[in-house]
Amino acid sequence: MVTGASRTGKTSWVVDRVRSTRRLLVWDSAGEFADLHRCERITDVRALAEAIKPGARARRLAFCVPVTAEHFGVFCRLAWVFICSHHPATVVVEELADVTSPNKAPTWWGELIRKGLRYGPDLYALTQRPAESDKTSIGNASVLHVHQCALEIDVAYMAKQLRVPFDQVDELVPLQWIERDRRTKQLSTGSLTRRGTRRARRASQYRELATRGK
Repeated sequence: MVTGASRTGKTSWVVDRVRSTRRLLVWDSAGEFADLHRCERITDVRALAEAIKPGARARRLAFCVPVTAEHFGVFCRLAWVFICSHHPATVVVEELADVTSPNKAPTWWGELIRKGLRYGPDLYALTQRPAESDKTSIGNASVLHVHQCALEIDVAYMAKQLRVPFDQVDELVPLQWIERDRRTKQLSTGSLTRRGTRRARRASQYRELATRGK
């Protein structure tokens, strides 16, 4: 689980983690991975199903469709096929709060995050608003990676999950992060490199252009 306000570096951090990944599937409604991070843009369900079927060649895929519960449900079902059929596989979900609520995870997303790890994938769930995202994702995350949060409610929520004082999360500035690995119980902190800073700025510029285009 990767959280943080817009322009604080969370996407850039994930991009660095998946840079060399050959089998990558991204829920990318904004088109950022497709336009900036070497992923093939796919806008059709049949095309995505064909691209991830068993035996398909390794590809970096970004599913760029309007944000609806139906589209996300289909994505999650195909992501299940993807992680079962391809090893190693990585799945990234951008803006989780757009497609989930603070309640239990939607059916197919819940299946993916509760049972999918047995197949050995890496799953990254990103959200600006952790307090508005589903509790299943937070509860099942093996790693909590937190960048600067905009709202006090999100700071308090993630401080509780990280098991650190409120101020330790509240004092983060853009590109800094704090992380807890629940498997090892290790807490760590850091910040993005200059290279990551440039990528974050470029991503922000892209989002501004996309917004103006709308």
